Amino acid sequence: MNTITALIIDDEQDSRETLRNYVGKYCPQVSILDECANIIEARASILKHHPQLVFLDIEMPHGNAFDLLEQWGEIDFEIIFITAF
Repeated sequence: MNTITALIIDDEQDSRETLRNYVGKYCPQVSILDECANIIEARASILKHHPQLVFLDIEMPHGNAFDLLEQWGEIDFEIIFITAF
């Protein structure tokens, strides 16, 4: 089984924990490399880990998902947008 490397980016700790638990239970092929609470942490983590997949909250304090994505020329990872709204 090939492993898919992933990040969780969400400002809500409870949401990150819930998603991490569901991914662990239902998607054993997905390896969560890091969790980030804002787009500043997220940018650094993406550059460090080069994930294949990013679970990305749309609305966060200090910038939203699209503010983060605009920092990339070519996006070389898949994105699953998540939101509590």
